[in-house]
Amino acid sequence: MADHAPSWFRQYVILERAALRAQLQYRVNFWTTLIGGVAFQGTQLLFLGVLLSKFGLIAGWGFPEIAFVFSMRLASHALYVVPFGSLMMTDFIVREGDFDRYLLRPVSPFLQLVTREFRLMALGDGLLGVGALIIFSWRAPVDWTAPKLVYLILAVVGGSLVETGIQTFFCGLAFVATSTFSLRIFADDMITRFSGYPLTMFGRGVFFSFCTAFPMAFIAFLPATVLLGRTADVPLPGWLIAVSPLAGVAVFALGYACFVRLLPRYTSPGS
Repeated sequence: MADHAPSWFRQYVILERAALRAQLQYRVNFWTTLIGGVAFQGTQLLFLGVLLSKFGLIAGWGFPEIAFVFSMRLASHALYVVPFGSLMMTDFIVREGDFDRYLLRPVSPFLQLVTREFRLMALGDGLLGVGALIIFSWRAPVDWTAPKLVYLILAVVGGSLVETGIQTFFCGLAFVATSTFSLRIFADDMITRFSGYPLTMFGRGVFFSFCTAFPMAFIAFLPATVLLGRTADVPLPGWLIAVSPLAGVAVFALGYACFVRLLPRYTSPGS
């Protein structure tokens, strides 16, 4: 597996660069889509500001703390959607039979799914995510040190892997169910709407479901409690909260294992 890693990375760079060049041929579309990506995620941040201006606190969390969690969620989402956003097109690729060609090429089918199209709106997500993380990390009530900065980076990477793992699982499911679009939209909507908030506000039962069945608590909230010194608010062991960034590796590994396991069950729509 390690021997193939450089080859995978080189193939990814070549294919993704080609996809980006194809999109850059339409300059007006590039800029309008980029602005659209910033505006779409920006409205979520605007809503957060309006909400807290009215109520002051949410579950005991103030604006600087929630904005920090929200910015971690944005950065993690950007790190997922820029390289892996094309996974959302898997249903269409399977339904139209385009996946048949992927199986005939000497390149990993998963890699071909990832690099099918460069999603320009993802660049807008990336710009806002990085900008928001820098601004709200500075405003957050955190005494920043080098270890905490490293932990923040690991948390953002781990959060992106959680989201990638969830979408990769749906890719595998598409080989059996053909259409997983509603599930993908539901998952994406849940993450967009709620993962940037203190998830303990939903009660223990719902919170535990966000740690197990749908593990979006690991995207931003749990590692943020470590940096903010609010692990006492979470009904989980302290050591488990501390290692929460590692959950991304586990979720992605499970999602990819599902993809590989269900790949042989793909049936061409033309057969």
